[in-house]
Amino acid sequence: MIPALATLLVFQLLGESLVLALGAPVPGPVVGLALLLLVLVLKPAVLDALRPTVQTLLQHLSLLFVPAAVGVMQHLQRL
Repeated sequence: MIPALATLLVFQLLGESLVLALGAPVPGPVVGLALLLLVLVLKPAVLDALRPTVQTLLQHLSLLFVPAAVGVMQHLQRL
C-alpha cells in the first residue's frame, strides 16, 4: 500500500512541478493525473499494483468532503 501511495504522490508532484515550470493555467494534480493515465495506458501492469490502494481510497472518498462541508456550514451566513 505504501508504494502505491508513493506512486500517486509522485505523479501529483510531477504535475505540480510541470505546472510551476511551464506556468500552465491548469492545476498540478490534473496534470499529474493525466501523466498517470498515460503511464497506465502504456504499461497496464502498473494498474495491478495500484488497484487495491486506489479502490480503498475511492471507497472512503466521501470522508474527504466532510471537512469542506463543515467549513461551509460554519460560514453559511457569509455565503
